[in-house]
Amino acid sequence: MDDTINQITPPSTTGSAKEESMCKEQSSRRMTLNYILFLILGLFLGFVGYLLIDHHYYRSEKIHFQKSDTLHLEDGSIYLGEINAAKQPHGYGMLTTTEGKRVTGEWTNGRLNKGTLLTDQYEYVGSLRNLMPDGDGKMIYASDSTFIGRWQQGKRQGIGKLIFNPDSIVFGRWDSDSLLMPNPFKIGERVYGIDVSRFQHSIDWGNLALHSDSLGRISKNGWVEGEPGYYFGKTDFNFLQPIHFVFMKSTDGAYQIDPFYYRNHNAARERGITVGIYHFLRFEPVEEQIENFIANVQMEKGDLPPVLDIEDDNRHHALTQHSEAYLSMALKWLHAIEAHFGVRPIIYMNKNNYLRYAVGTELEQYDCWIANYNRTAQDPEIEGKWRFWQVSCKGAVNGIQYKDMSHVDLDVFHGTLPEFHQYVETYGIK
Repeated sequence: MDDTINQITPPSTTGSAKEESMCKEQSSRRMTLNYILFLILGLFLGFVGYLLIDHHYYRSEKIHFQKSDTLHLEDGSIYLGEINAAKQPHGYGMLTTTEGKRVTGEWTNGRLNKGTLLTDQYEYVGSLRNLMPDGDGKMIYASDSTFIGRWQQGKRQGIGKLIFNPDSIVFGRWDSDSLLMPNPFKIGERVYGIDVSRFQHSIDWGNLALHSDSLGRISKNGWVEGEPGYYFGKTDFNFLQPIHFVFMKSTDGAYQIDPFYYRNHNAARERGITVGIYHFLRFEPVEEQIENFIANVQMEKGDLPPVLDIEDDNRHHALTQHSEAYLSMALKWLHAIEAHFGVRPIIYMNKNNYLRYAVGTELEQYDCWIANYNRTAQDPEIEGKWRFWQVSCKGAVNGIQYKDMSHVDLDVFHGTLPEFHQYVETYGIK
């Protein structure tokens, strides 16, 4: 080992000086190169910043100028708002006519297809054509009555409802401002609704109505092409009932969202239909299902309480094969949703499952939306706290197409129209 140590040659002093000199030159070159690169980068960033600041200043000045721009049109009307290069209303603005009408909304190259029309006699919100109500819209009259429905050239045309107060409604089909088909029965003795999901992919919300007989009874036992339906036997269904509420599917399991939820959500509210939103419970992690519902659902004041759909689906058969774990998940979902939205949810079950799995458990304490398609029953035939009854899964609804026999679920509230409004006020979203 000593021989090996003695054979190592000590470093040369001359070689070390040369290497040190070369390192200093390389370091100096690197510093010069870094300085040049830093200078170039600084100039580049400064130039980009100048462009951004100049562009922002120009855009801000341009938008400010447009929003305060005023156009005096040939017919004497005055427009205040954003314009395009051709000096046409383009963007948000307000037009005041010589008659004193004020029209506001988002304009496109001089046209306004949807907005607000305000006069001394009414306020209208909805579709417009040539600055007149045309299409779906809502008009609030100075007399405190409200019409929600379809319009044509400023006149009520098609299905609509005239509301004098929440419990006094005239509903039917209108033609040139005249009611063609008034209901010969008192609206509100039965409060009807529907529930929709991805299966109802084509809905004309402005034409929604339920066919009924002269006593106001809806067709509940199925739809046959060319026939209006059946209710305790075949009868005449030439009358119309309004749809007061609609349950809509929002989320399914831990990750899925109904593809038509947002469309249904917006359209129902625009037409003054009370909204209920439900989640389909799967045998999947319940925490993710809670998060899925909360993250994707927008609930507003006046909505029905959120709903949990509890059933034995074809995918997992959780209710029958894993009932204890599945029902435990259901209670976790209900507790979490109540804590988040501040209202007690509703459970949806069919009659047989409710009697077998809910009666005698904590689930029985929740209001229930019960499914029972008995052809002759006047109620769902349970003693629990049922608030809504799904009377049919094969209903015919005016305004919904039946592609591939995709029927519509029909529902009834347990009470009159005033009682329905009281229920929403008491138990619905605040």
